[in-house]
Amino acid sequence: MPTRFALLLAVAAASVVVVSADQRATRERHILVAAALPSGAPAPGLTAADFTVREDGINREVIRVEPAPPPSHVLLLVDDSQAADGAVPFLRTALPNFITRVGSTTPAPQFALMTFGERPTMRAPFNPTAKGAQQAASRIFSIPAAGSYFLDAILDGCKDLRKRTAASPVIVAFVNEAGPEFSNVTHKQVSDALQGAGTSLWVVVRQNSRSTDRSQEAYERAAVLGDVTRDTGGISRVILSDQSIEGAFDGIAALLTSRYLVAYSRPDQTIPPTSVEVTSKRPDVKLASTRWTTR
Repeated sequence: MPTRFALLLAVAAASVVVVSADQRATRERHILVAAALPSGAPAPGLTAADFTVREDGINREVIRVEPAPPPSHVLLLVDDSQAADGAVPFLRTALPNFITRVGSTTPAPQFALMTFGERPTMRAPFNPTAKGAQQAASRIFSIPAAGSYFLDAILDGCKDLRKRTAASPVIVAFVNEAGPEFSNVTHKQVSDALQGAGTSLWVVVRQNSRSTDRSQEAYERAAVLGDVTRDTGGISRVILSDQSIEGAFDGIAALLTSRYLVAYSRPDQTIPPTSVEVTSKRPDVKLASTRWTTR
């Protein structure tokens, strides 16, 4: 009898320890989410009940949802290769307007502007004021006979952001797919660099139906514009004419300045999850959020 009673006490004590340990081990995590309606405009007024969060396919409890702070740093990557020549007049209008709109948030982000025709070139380094980036944007010109080094520019930009320990940076790029890509890196290297810098990638892609580039470099660029951009929590806006550049940048500015900060709980685990997926319970809302988990 004493032995049976002692066994019951041991089982009860073990149960208490498990529950207590589980309660202590649950930690709050956060993820930035952009939400868009079918029109591409931001979806306002979402609450915790509208979101589902899964890590490695396992549901997590959504604790709360609130407006996200603006990005801490915005790096503009601009194609100034020969292929982008027709886009230059539209970029000189669209980019300053984008900087003004995103820069009107509080606290205002720091802006930098880099071009990548011929080679990645920093035209305006990060600064607490947007004046340098505004001036660089209004002076963009295309470089004759130059190709694109878009992927190299992303790697250079991520190095810069890591040095600054940027809290919530974004890279916003304009790319003309009609021109050749000369970067000698893979989309996996680009993905690793973006993840290491904690950076989301947003892209305005000028497509050209007559493009016949089937090179490995073009394949790697296409993978970055597609899968890698999605995995970072960014969005690719595809346009078919240079006249659509300003509208595309306006759309990205609207989404960047209306993101949600979703807080959810994760139990402590010996092996942390490798992927996170945020979906909306509303069929008319499309979400963009990073697929990478934080430790």
